[in-house]
Amino acid sequence: MTQDFGKLDFRDGKATYTYSGMVYDLGSHPYEPCLHIMKDGEDICILHNAYTVEQLKKAFTTGGTVKYYHDKEYDEEAFCKILATALDSKRDDLDLFYAAKLVEGE
Repeated sequence: MTQDFGKLDFRDGKATYTYSGMVYDLGSHPYEPCLHIMKDGEDICILHNAYTVEQLKKAFTTGGTVKYYHDKEYDEEAFCKILATALDSKRDDLDLFYAAKLVEGE
């Protein structure tokens, strides 16, 4: 049995992430950058040093990847695992690299 790590959706000018029966809105700002995972307008989790929604949309709607420090690349499936792990951690904020390490079990 494979685990469902959710699905990203980019349409109507919005980005959403569906996981465990919940639909989360994604938002971002480019300064750090941070990716906000939100429900009903409230931040559930903020991923620091992540990507903007625009970067994710550009990469994943073309079947591409996003690249992180140390030449690590994430396709859409791998990135969804990071989002799922961040939500499952119940932390309200964490660094993307740390969330990726949690996925890898480190």
